Order: sequence, then structure tokens, then C-alpha cells
Amino acid sequence: MAARVFGGGYRVHLFSFAAWKIGDQEVRTKELVLSRAIPNSDDFNYQLEKYSYHRINVLFSEESTRAIVLSGIETAQCPPDLSETADAMRVPFVISLPRFGNLILDRSIDLFSGRIDWNGSEIDISLTAAEECINPEVLRRSEQVMQSESEIGQRVSEFLIESVLTSMAESGSALEVDKSMFDLQGLHFSESGYVEFWYDDAGLWGGHSLVVKLGPDNGLDFSIEG
Repeated sequence: MAARVFGGGYRVHLFSFAAWKIGDQEVRTKELVLSRAIPNSDDFNYQLEKYSYHRINVLFSEESTRAIVLSGIETAQCPPDLSETADAMRVPFVISLPRFGNLILDRSIDLFSGRIDWNGSEIDISLTAAEECINPEVLRRSEQVMQSESEIGQRVSEFLIESVLTSMAESGSALEVDKSMFDLQGLHFSESGYVEFWYDDAGLWGGHSLVVKLGPDNGLDFSIEG
């Protein structure tokens, strides 16, 4: 859920419905993004629980992909067809790939995630989803990287240390570091062709994450996140 400042003492909260219907029509499972203006006060906390049911009046966009909430309507219970769809969404969707094992789909962020062995260490992995499949380009890129696991792992690790030393020198720190200090936490493969290597910061930046990005052209970039 996101919030945007809105004039007149209000702010706009954005949320979405994974399954919804209009009146007696069929259930739709294409995400509907909704916005609602609420009082801009610290003690007003507007949250929706996952898989909760809400009946509302809205103003739709022309494509029926977005809507503005006009008002809520009290109702006794969720319609059976919508309730069945919500129950189905609670069941984990799992795919199994030879190199990655079982990957579970998180529909709320369109990612498949799991655990893999990377150069002898067990780490998290996430890959961008395309509905209930892995994006084809993401799958191709992940297979390409895994084929050069040892070489890429060494290159990324060396670049991480170089970047950390540069960053520390710029801040005036003279601490000695080596690659054994930083644990690789996970890999993320995005549809843009970038591969993100997420490391802990060994306490040097107060618990932030150190990220090395391997670009589509195999160039490397470094950032401190969190």
C-alpha cells in the first residue's frame, strides 16, 4: 500500500484487489488498483488485510484497471464465487526447475522465490514472474548466469571488495576488509536483464544491504541499500 500527499488535509492511499466483480458479473482476477482519499492525520490508520472482502462504490478508468473509491457499502458476507477464488489464491503455486528446485509464486509482488546452492552456499533466489510462469527472458538470463556460476561469483566478490574499499576511503575510514566478512544473502533476476547480488554489510553501514548489479552487458555496479 502506498500513500501520496493530497491537498485539503487529505492524502491518497493506493491499494489493489486481486479478485473482484461488478454486481452479479463474473469474478475477474486481473489486478484492480484503487485509490482512496483519507484524512491526513497521524491517528488515522487505513489498512486492508490480505484476502479480506470489501464492497465499495468506485469510479472506473476507461480500461477498468484503476478506480477511485467513492464510498463503502456494508454487506453481510462475501459472495460464494468470490470467496472460492480467494481460497484458491491462498494455495501456494509452485513450479519446479532442475537447477532451482521448487519455487513459490508470491502473487502480490509477481516473484517466484526459493533457495539454491550458489558456489557452495545456500542463498535466497527470486525471479520475476509473468502471471504463473517465469518471464522467459528472466529464465534465459538465470540459466546463462548459472552456467558461469564460479567465474561470475569470483568476479562479483572482487568487485564488491573494491567498491567497499572505495566507499570507505571516501568516508575517511581505514578499516581493513576482505571478502570473508560479507555473506551473500540472495540473487534476484529481473526482466530488464539485471542480476542483483545482495550481501550483508558486516555491520559497517548499520545493517544496510550491499548490492552488486550485473548488467545485461555483464558490466558491474555497486550500491548501498536500506
